[in-house]
Amino acid sequence: MLAYAVPRIPITLLTGFLGSGKTTLLNRLLASNHAERIAIVVNEFGDVSIDGSLVVGTSEDLIELQNGCICCTIRGDMRETVAALLERRARRFWRRIRFDRIVIEASGVASPGPVVQTFLADPELSERTRVDGVVALAHAAHVKEQLAFHPEACQQIGYADTILLNHCDRSDDAGQVEAETALRRINPMASIVRTEHAELPPDRVLHLETTDPGRWKLDLAEADPSEESSERDGSPHGHTAGMSALTLRTRRTLDIHRLRIWLQFVGQRRTWELMRLKGIVRCRDHGPRVVVQGIYQWMELRPEMGAAPDESLLVLIGRDLDHVELRKGWEAVTGVD
Repeated sequence: MLAYAVPRIPITLLTGFLGSGKTTLLNRLLASNHAERIAIVVNEFGDVSIDGSLVVGTSEDLIELQNGCICCTIRGDMRETVAALLERRARRFWRRIRFDRIVIEASGVASPGPVVQTFLADPELSERTRVDGVVALAHAAHVKEQLAFHPEACQQIGYADTILLNHCDRSDDAGQVEAETALRRINPMASIVRTEHAELPPDRVLHLETTDPGRWKLDLAEADPSEESSERDGSPHGHTAGMSALTLRTRRTLDIHRLRIWLQFVGQRRTWELMRLKGIVRCRDHGPRVVVQGIYQWMELRPEMGAAPDESLLVLIGRDLDHVELRKGWEAVTGVD
């Protein structure tokens, strides 16, 4: 008998500094008529304003809506809450709930990194779920100041796959361009979408498929090509509150073992904090391409089918990164063909 793999539940993490518009976006997701049943996990029910006419059922920690969505609060810690949701979804009858994906609201003053790492590194959760993407909201009129003075805001942007530059009605075009420039200094990979009142189609924040190498190729291609000149003299192409991003490229074919050892060293180095790592590289004897991703000390190098990339490319995002030392290490990895 053939065994069929059970599809993993996609997880979307919603983050953003206080006042960025997370609650507004959550309410839009809850009220929208879409084809999916979404389980939205919030810190408190008071964080969202749910129209009573849409409610079809309630319990102590869960609200069911007409469009199939459910909203629940975190009990204990986030991992326990998600594990409990998955357990109830797997039931056949009593207290069974149905949902197609999970959206988690992160605290406005917390880094999303530990949450993402939990889903990637926890054996039970990684078997039953997959991280579809991290969506960060940023206030168009205030994000530059927040990035300059609040490390948490920098971390939220650093982990994002998509950034919603919200409240654009409160900022002119010049201010929005300056805000986007500040955001790209920290995270050159993320796509940036300008919004007012967090209004956009749900598919722009769901179905990001950030683990799909095809999507990664597009994201990595958005890394600012002008940074190559600043990297040559060793200076970071941008930083805020110690945060910076570094893009490394080569057309050489890499040795995966040499690359793995170097990346492990980079992730464990204590003079800096590597928050996010993403890339597609060409390695000899390991298929046409290898997808690289990392959060803190957790890293994965996964061979993938498909056309080999024209060049290998890595993007590192972190705090107090030594761009000179990192470039020297990269050159040592790529120096032998």
